[in-house]
Amino acid sequence: MSLPLVSVVVPSFNNESRVGPTLASVIAQDYENLEIIFVNDASTDNTLAIAENTLKDSGCVFKIINHETRRGVSVARNDGFDIATGDFVLFCDGDDMMKENQISVLVALIQKYDCEISFGGMIERYESGEPDVLVPLNFNISQPMKGEQAAYMRIATKGFTPHLCCTMFKKIFLEKIELRFTEGCLSGEDIEFSRKAFCRAEKVAFTPECLYIYVQHSGMGKVRDHDTQEKRWRSLQSSLDADVRTAEYLIKHAKSKKIKFLIANSYMPELAVKRFTMCARFNKSEEYSELLKDRELKKILCRSFKTFFFKPEVCLKAAMILLMPKLYYSMRKE
Repeated sequence: MSLPLVSVVVPSFNNESRVGPTLASVIAQDYENLEIIFVNDASTDNTLAIAENTLKDSGCVFKIINHETRRGVSVARNDGFDIATGDFVLFCDGDDMMKENQISVLVALIQKYDCEISFGGMIERYESGEPDVLVPLNFNISQPMKGEQAAYMRIATKGFTPHLCCTMFKKIFLEKIELRFTEGCLSGEDIEFSRKAFCRAEKVAFTPECLYIYVQHSGMGKVRDHDTQEKRWRSLQSSLDADVRTAEYLIKHAKSKKIKFLIANSYMPELAVKRFTMCARFNKSEEYSELLKDRELKKILCRSFKTFFFKPEVCLKAAMILLMPKLYYSMRKE
């Protein structure tokens, strides 16, 4: 019986010092039926040349997409997905790495449980020389689990944080639900995509094993996009917008009435509180005043009273924003 084809989409921008090891880790997988799709997002360094040379000598089936102008990681992933021909698809960032058994483990999970998604834990590796940190998925849940349960856990449970790049998807499943990465999203597009996919899946399976190597370095996005106050503001705003889109998606598509209720009356108010809090912390008084004029946002805050015993702290913050907005602003201002 032949192995199903797995497409690995690798988006990259200006990663000349890291793209070689990244692609080498994909090439070295103990799973033999691979298709590597490298998407160069208009790099201005030697990223493309290094990728071409590495893949040319690999003996693997590969495709290269070269963007003439930078279009962002969401477009890069979408473009790679569009030309993928595999039964399964996996995304790998251009500055990280994969353990040699990541693909074989995730494929085996999907086949064993006949599910749409499989995922595992990750390893945080520091270029500064600090010891690796294992981030396993340690929770007592039977296999497989309902997809929308995983989606809600991804929102509500701090210990449940599967990385997009340690998550494998059935390609036909993503095509059926027409899921795409949100173009223009500066931060949080990966989490948004994962949560939406989980929500639509009938079954998902997981392994506690740490498979994906998340490389921590000074040029990575979460560092680069927070090196000034204004960049940090834009990044956090973008991530919050992604959370709101996810919440609206779950309210629309989740089958569980309980999950719909908790998202609408607990998670959405929590996001609304975050929006006010961020304005205060960054001393955005004009934006804060505009939020106070938003009637729909006030309705969302009021909904938190329905779930007071679930998350009382959200309800109390919402009440302070509605009743004593100036005091809340002054208390949260950094």
